[in-house]
Amino acid sequence: MAENESGASPALNPVLGVKLSIMMFLQYAVWGLWMPILGRHLVTLPAFQLPNGELDLTKAGLIYMTLPIASIIGPFVGGQIADRYFAAQRFLGVSQILGGIVLMIVGRLTGFAEVFVGMLIYNLLYAPTIALTNSIAFQHWPNDRFSRIRVWGSVGWIAIGLAFGAWLGKVGYLFHTPTAGDCLLLGGIISILYGVYSFFLPHTPPSKQAGNPLAFLDAVAMLKNPAFAIMALVSFFGAINMQFYFVWTQNFLSDLGIRESLISPAQATGQGCEMLMMVLLPIMLHKFGYRITMAVGVAAWALRDFIFALGEPTGLVLAAISLHGVGYAFFFTTIFMFTDLVAPKDIKSSAQSFLASVTIGCGMLLGSLLAGPVHNLMGNVWQRVYLVPALLCVVCCVLFLVAFHPKTDKAGEIAGEAQTA
Repeated sequence: MAENESGASPALNPVLGVKLSIMMFLQYAVWGLWMPILGRHLVTLPAFQLPNGELDLTKAGLIYMTLPIASIIGPFVGGQIADRYFAAQRFLGVSQILGGIVLMIVGRLTGFAEVFVGMLIYNLLYAPTIALTNSIAFQHWPNDRFSRIRVWGSVGWIAIGLAFGAWLGKVGYLFHTPTAGDCLLLGGIISILYGVYSFFLPHTPPSKQAGNPLAFLDAVAMLKNPAFAIMALVSFFGAINMQFYFVWTQNFLSDLGIRESLISPAQATGQGCEMLMMVLLPIMLHKFGYRITMAVGVAAWALRDFIFALGEPTGLVLAAISLHGVGYAFFFTTIFMFTDLVAPKDIKSSAQSFLASVTIGCGMLLGSLLAGPVHNLMGNVWQRVYLVPALLCVVCCVLFLVAFHPKTDKAGEIAGEAQTA
């Protein structure tokens, strides 16, 4: 467990740390394999092409929307099961094996409707596992050292992005010429292997001291906490911004003249910076607390988008991708740490799942729906397009600084809590 009865962190088990780190590595390697490059696969399919041969961003946005749709429903189901009925690591294993099979099938589909349905089914299986990996880690590892485990998710995303970029850079093999669509096939294979591995993770049974049998209702009731409510609201708008980044960036970089084989590695620099920020996160929390740390994360996203709006020089734009990692570590990772801190013990999985539904679900869903229309409304001019998320993040940053003032009786349980007020 993460704590002993006195509230102090126990001696860390290095073997357990390695197991949880591999879990995070694989969790984000699967996601990082298809998410950054899927649009480059879709543009090769006639069903996703505009008359001029370019990618139909509205249809691409709808495909990316399948993860948010699934994240509205799936995490609640996953959290409820993990909190009340079924060991979390077993649910994780079954979901990843089935999801891997579906992802491999999607790689062979070409029509818009069938790709949409296939990705929706896949993400209904994958979405609950994002929150469950956090929950498993928090239940077996100290909260204040969570970033040491979560950083391996960044490593997984980076490693798979570089590996897939190298794969696409090959001119061809005896039986197969590498294409962007291989992200689905290879992602499916890794997902199946990850699913098998999940059964060897530490046993994480449902709570034996459950209160409300519907744990997710208690998780929603956490919005009565003003600090949690403000955090959830800003997280919602932050997720909209993040989905804009995922949907637009690969085509934005392509329009800047970046070769297809270099797009995924270029975006991986964001995860490279995220990995460094994960290491610095405990120090940041200890020195500045939650409010400043998370505000810095949102501000980093705003700065990135303002630089994207400038659009030049290319070197500066590529360097700005690293700011995605600052925002993800200081804001998006930290919101889950704060949620674990304030959530009652018997609904921790559901609390994580609720936050995932607000962000990866509702926020990214709206981001997917708006990505195409915003791009079109701004005349398809990237300099104007990126001003929209940049200004959105500025507003969110100001709101967070003004309204987020957490009060908790668990001060000292995690580094920096004493400084958050």
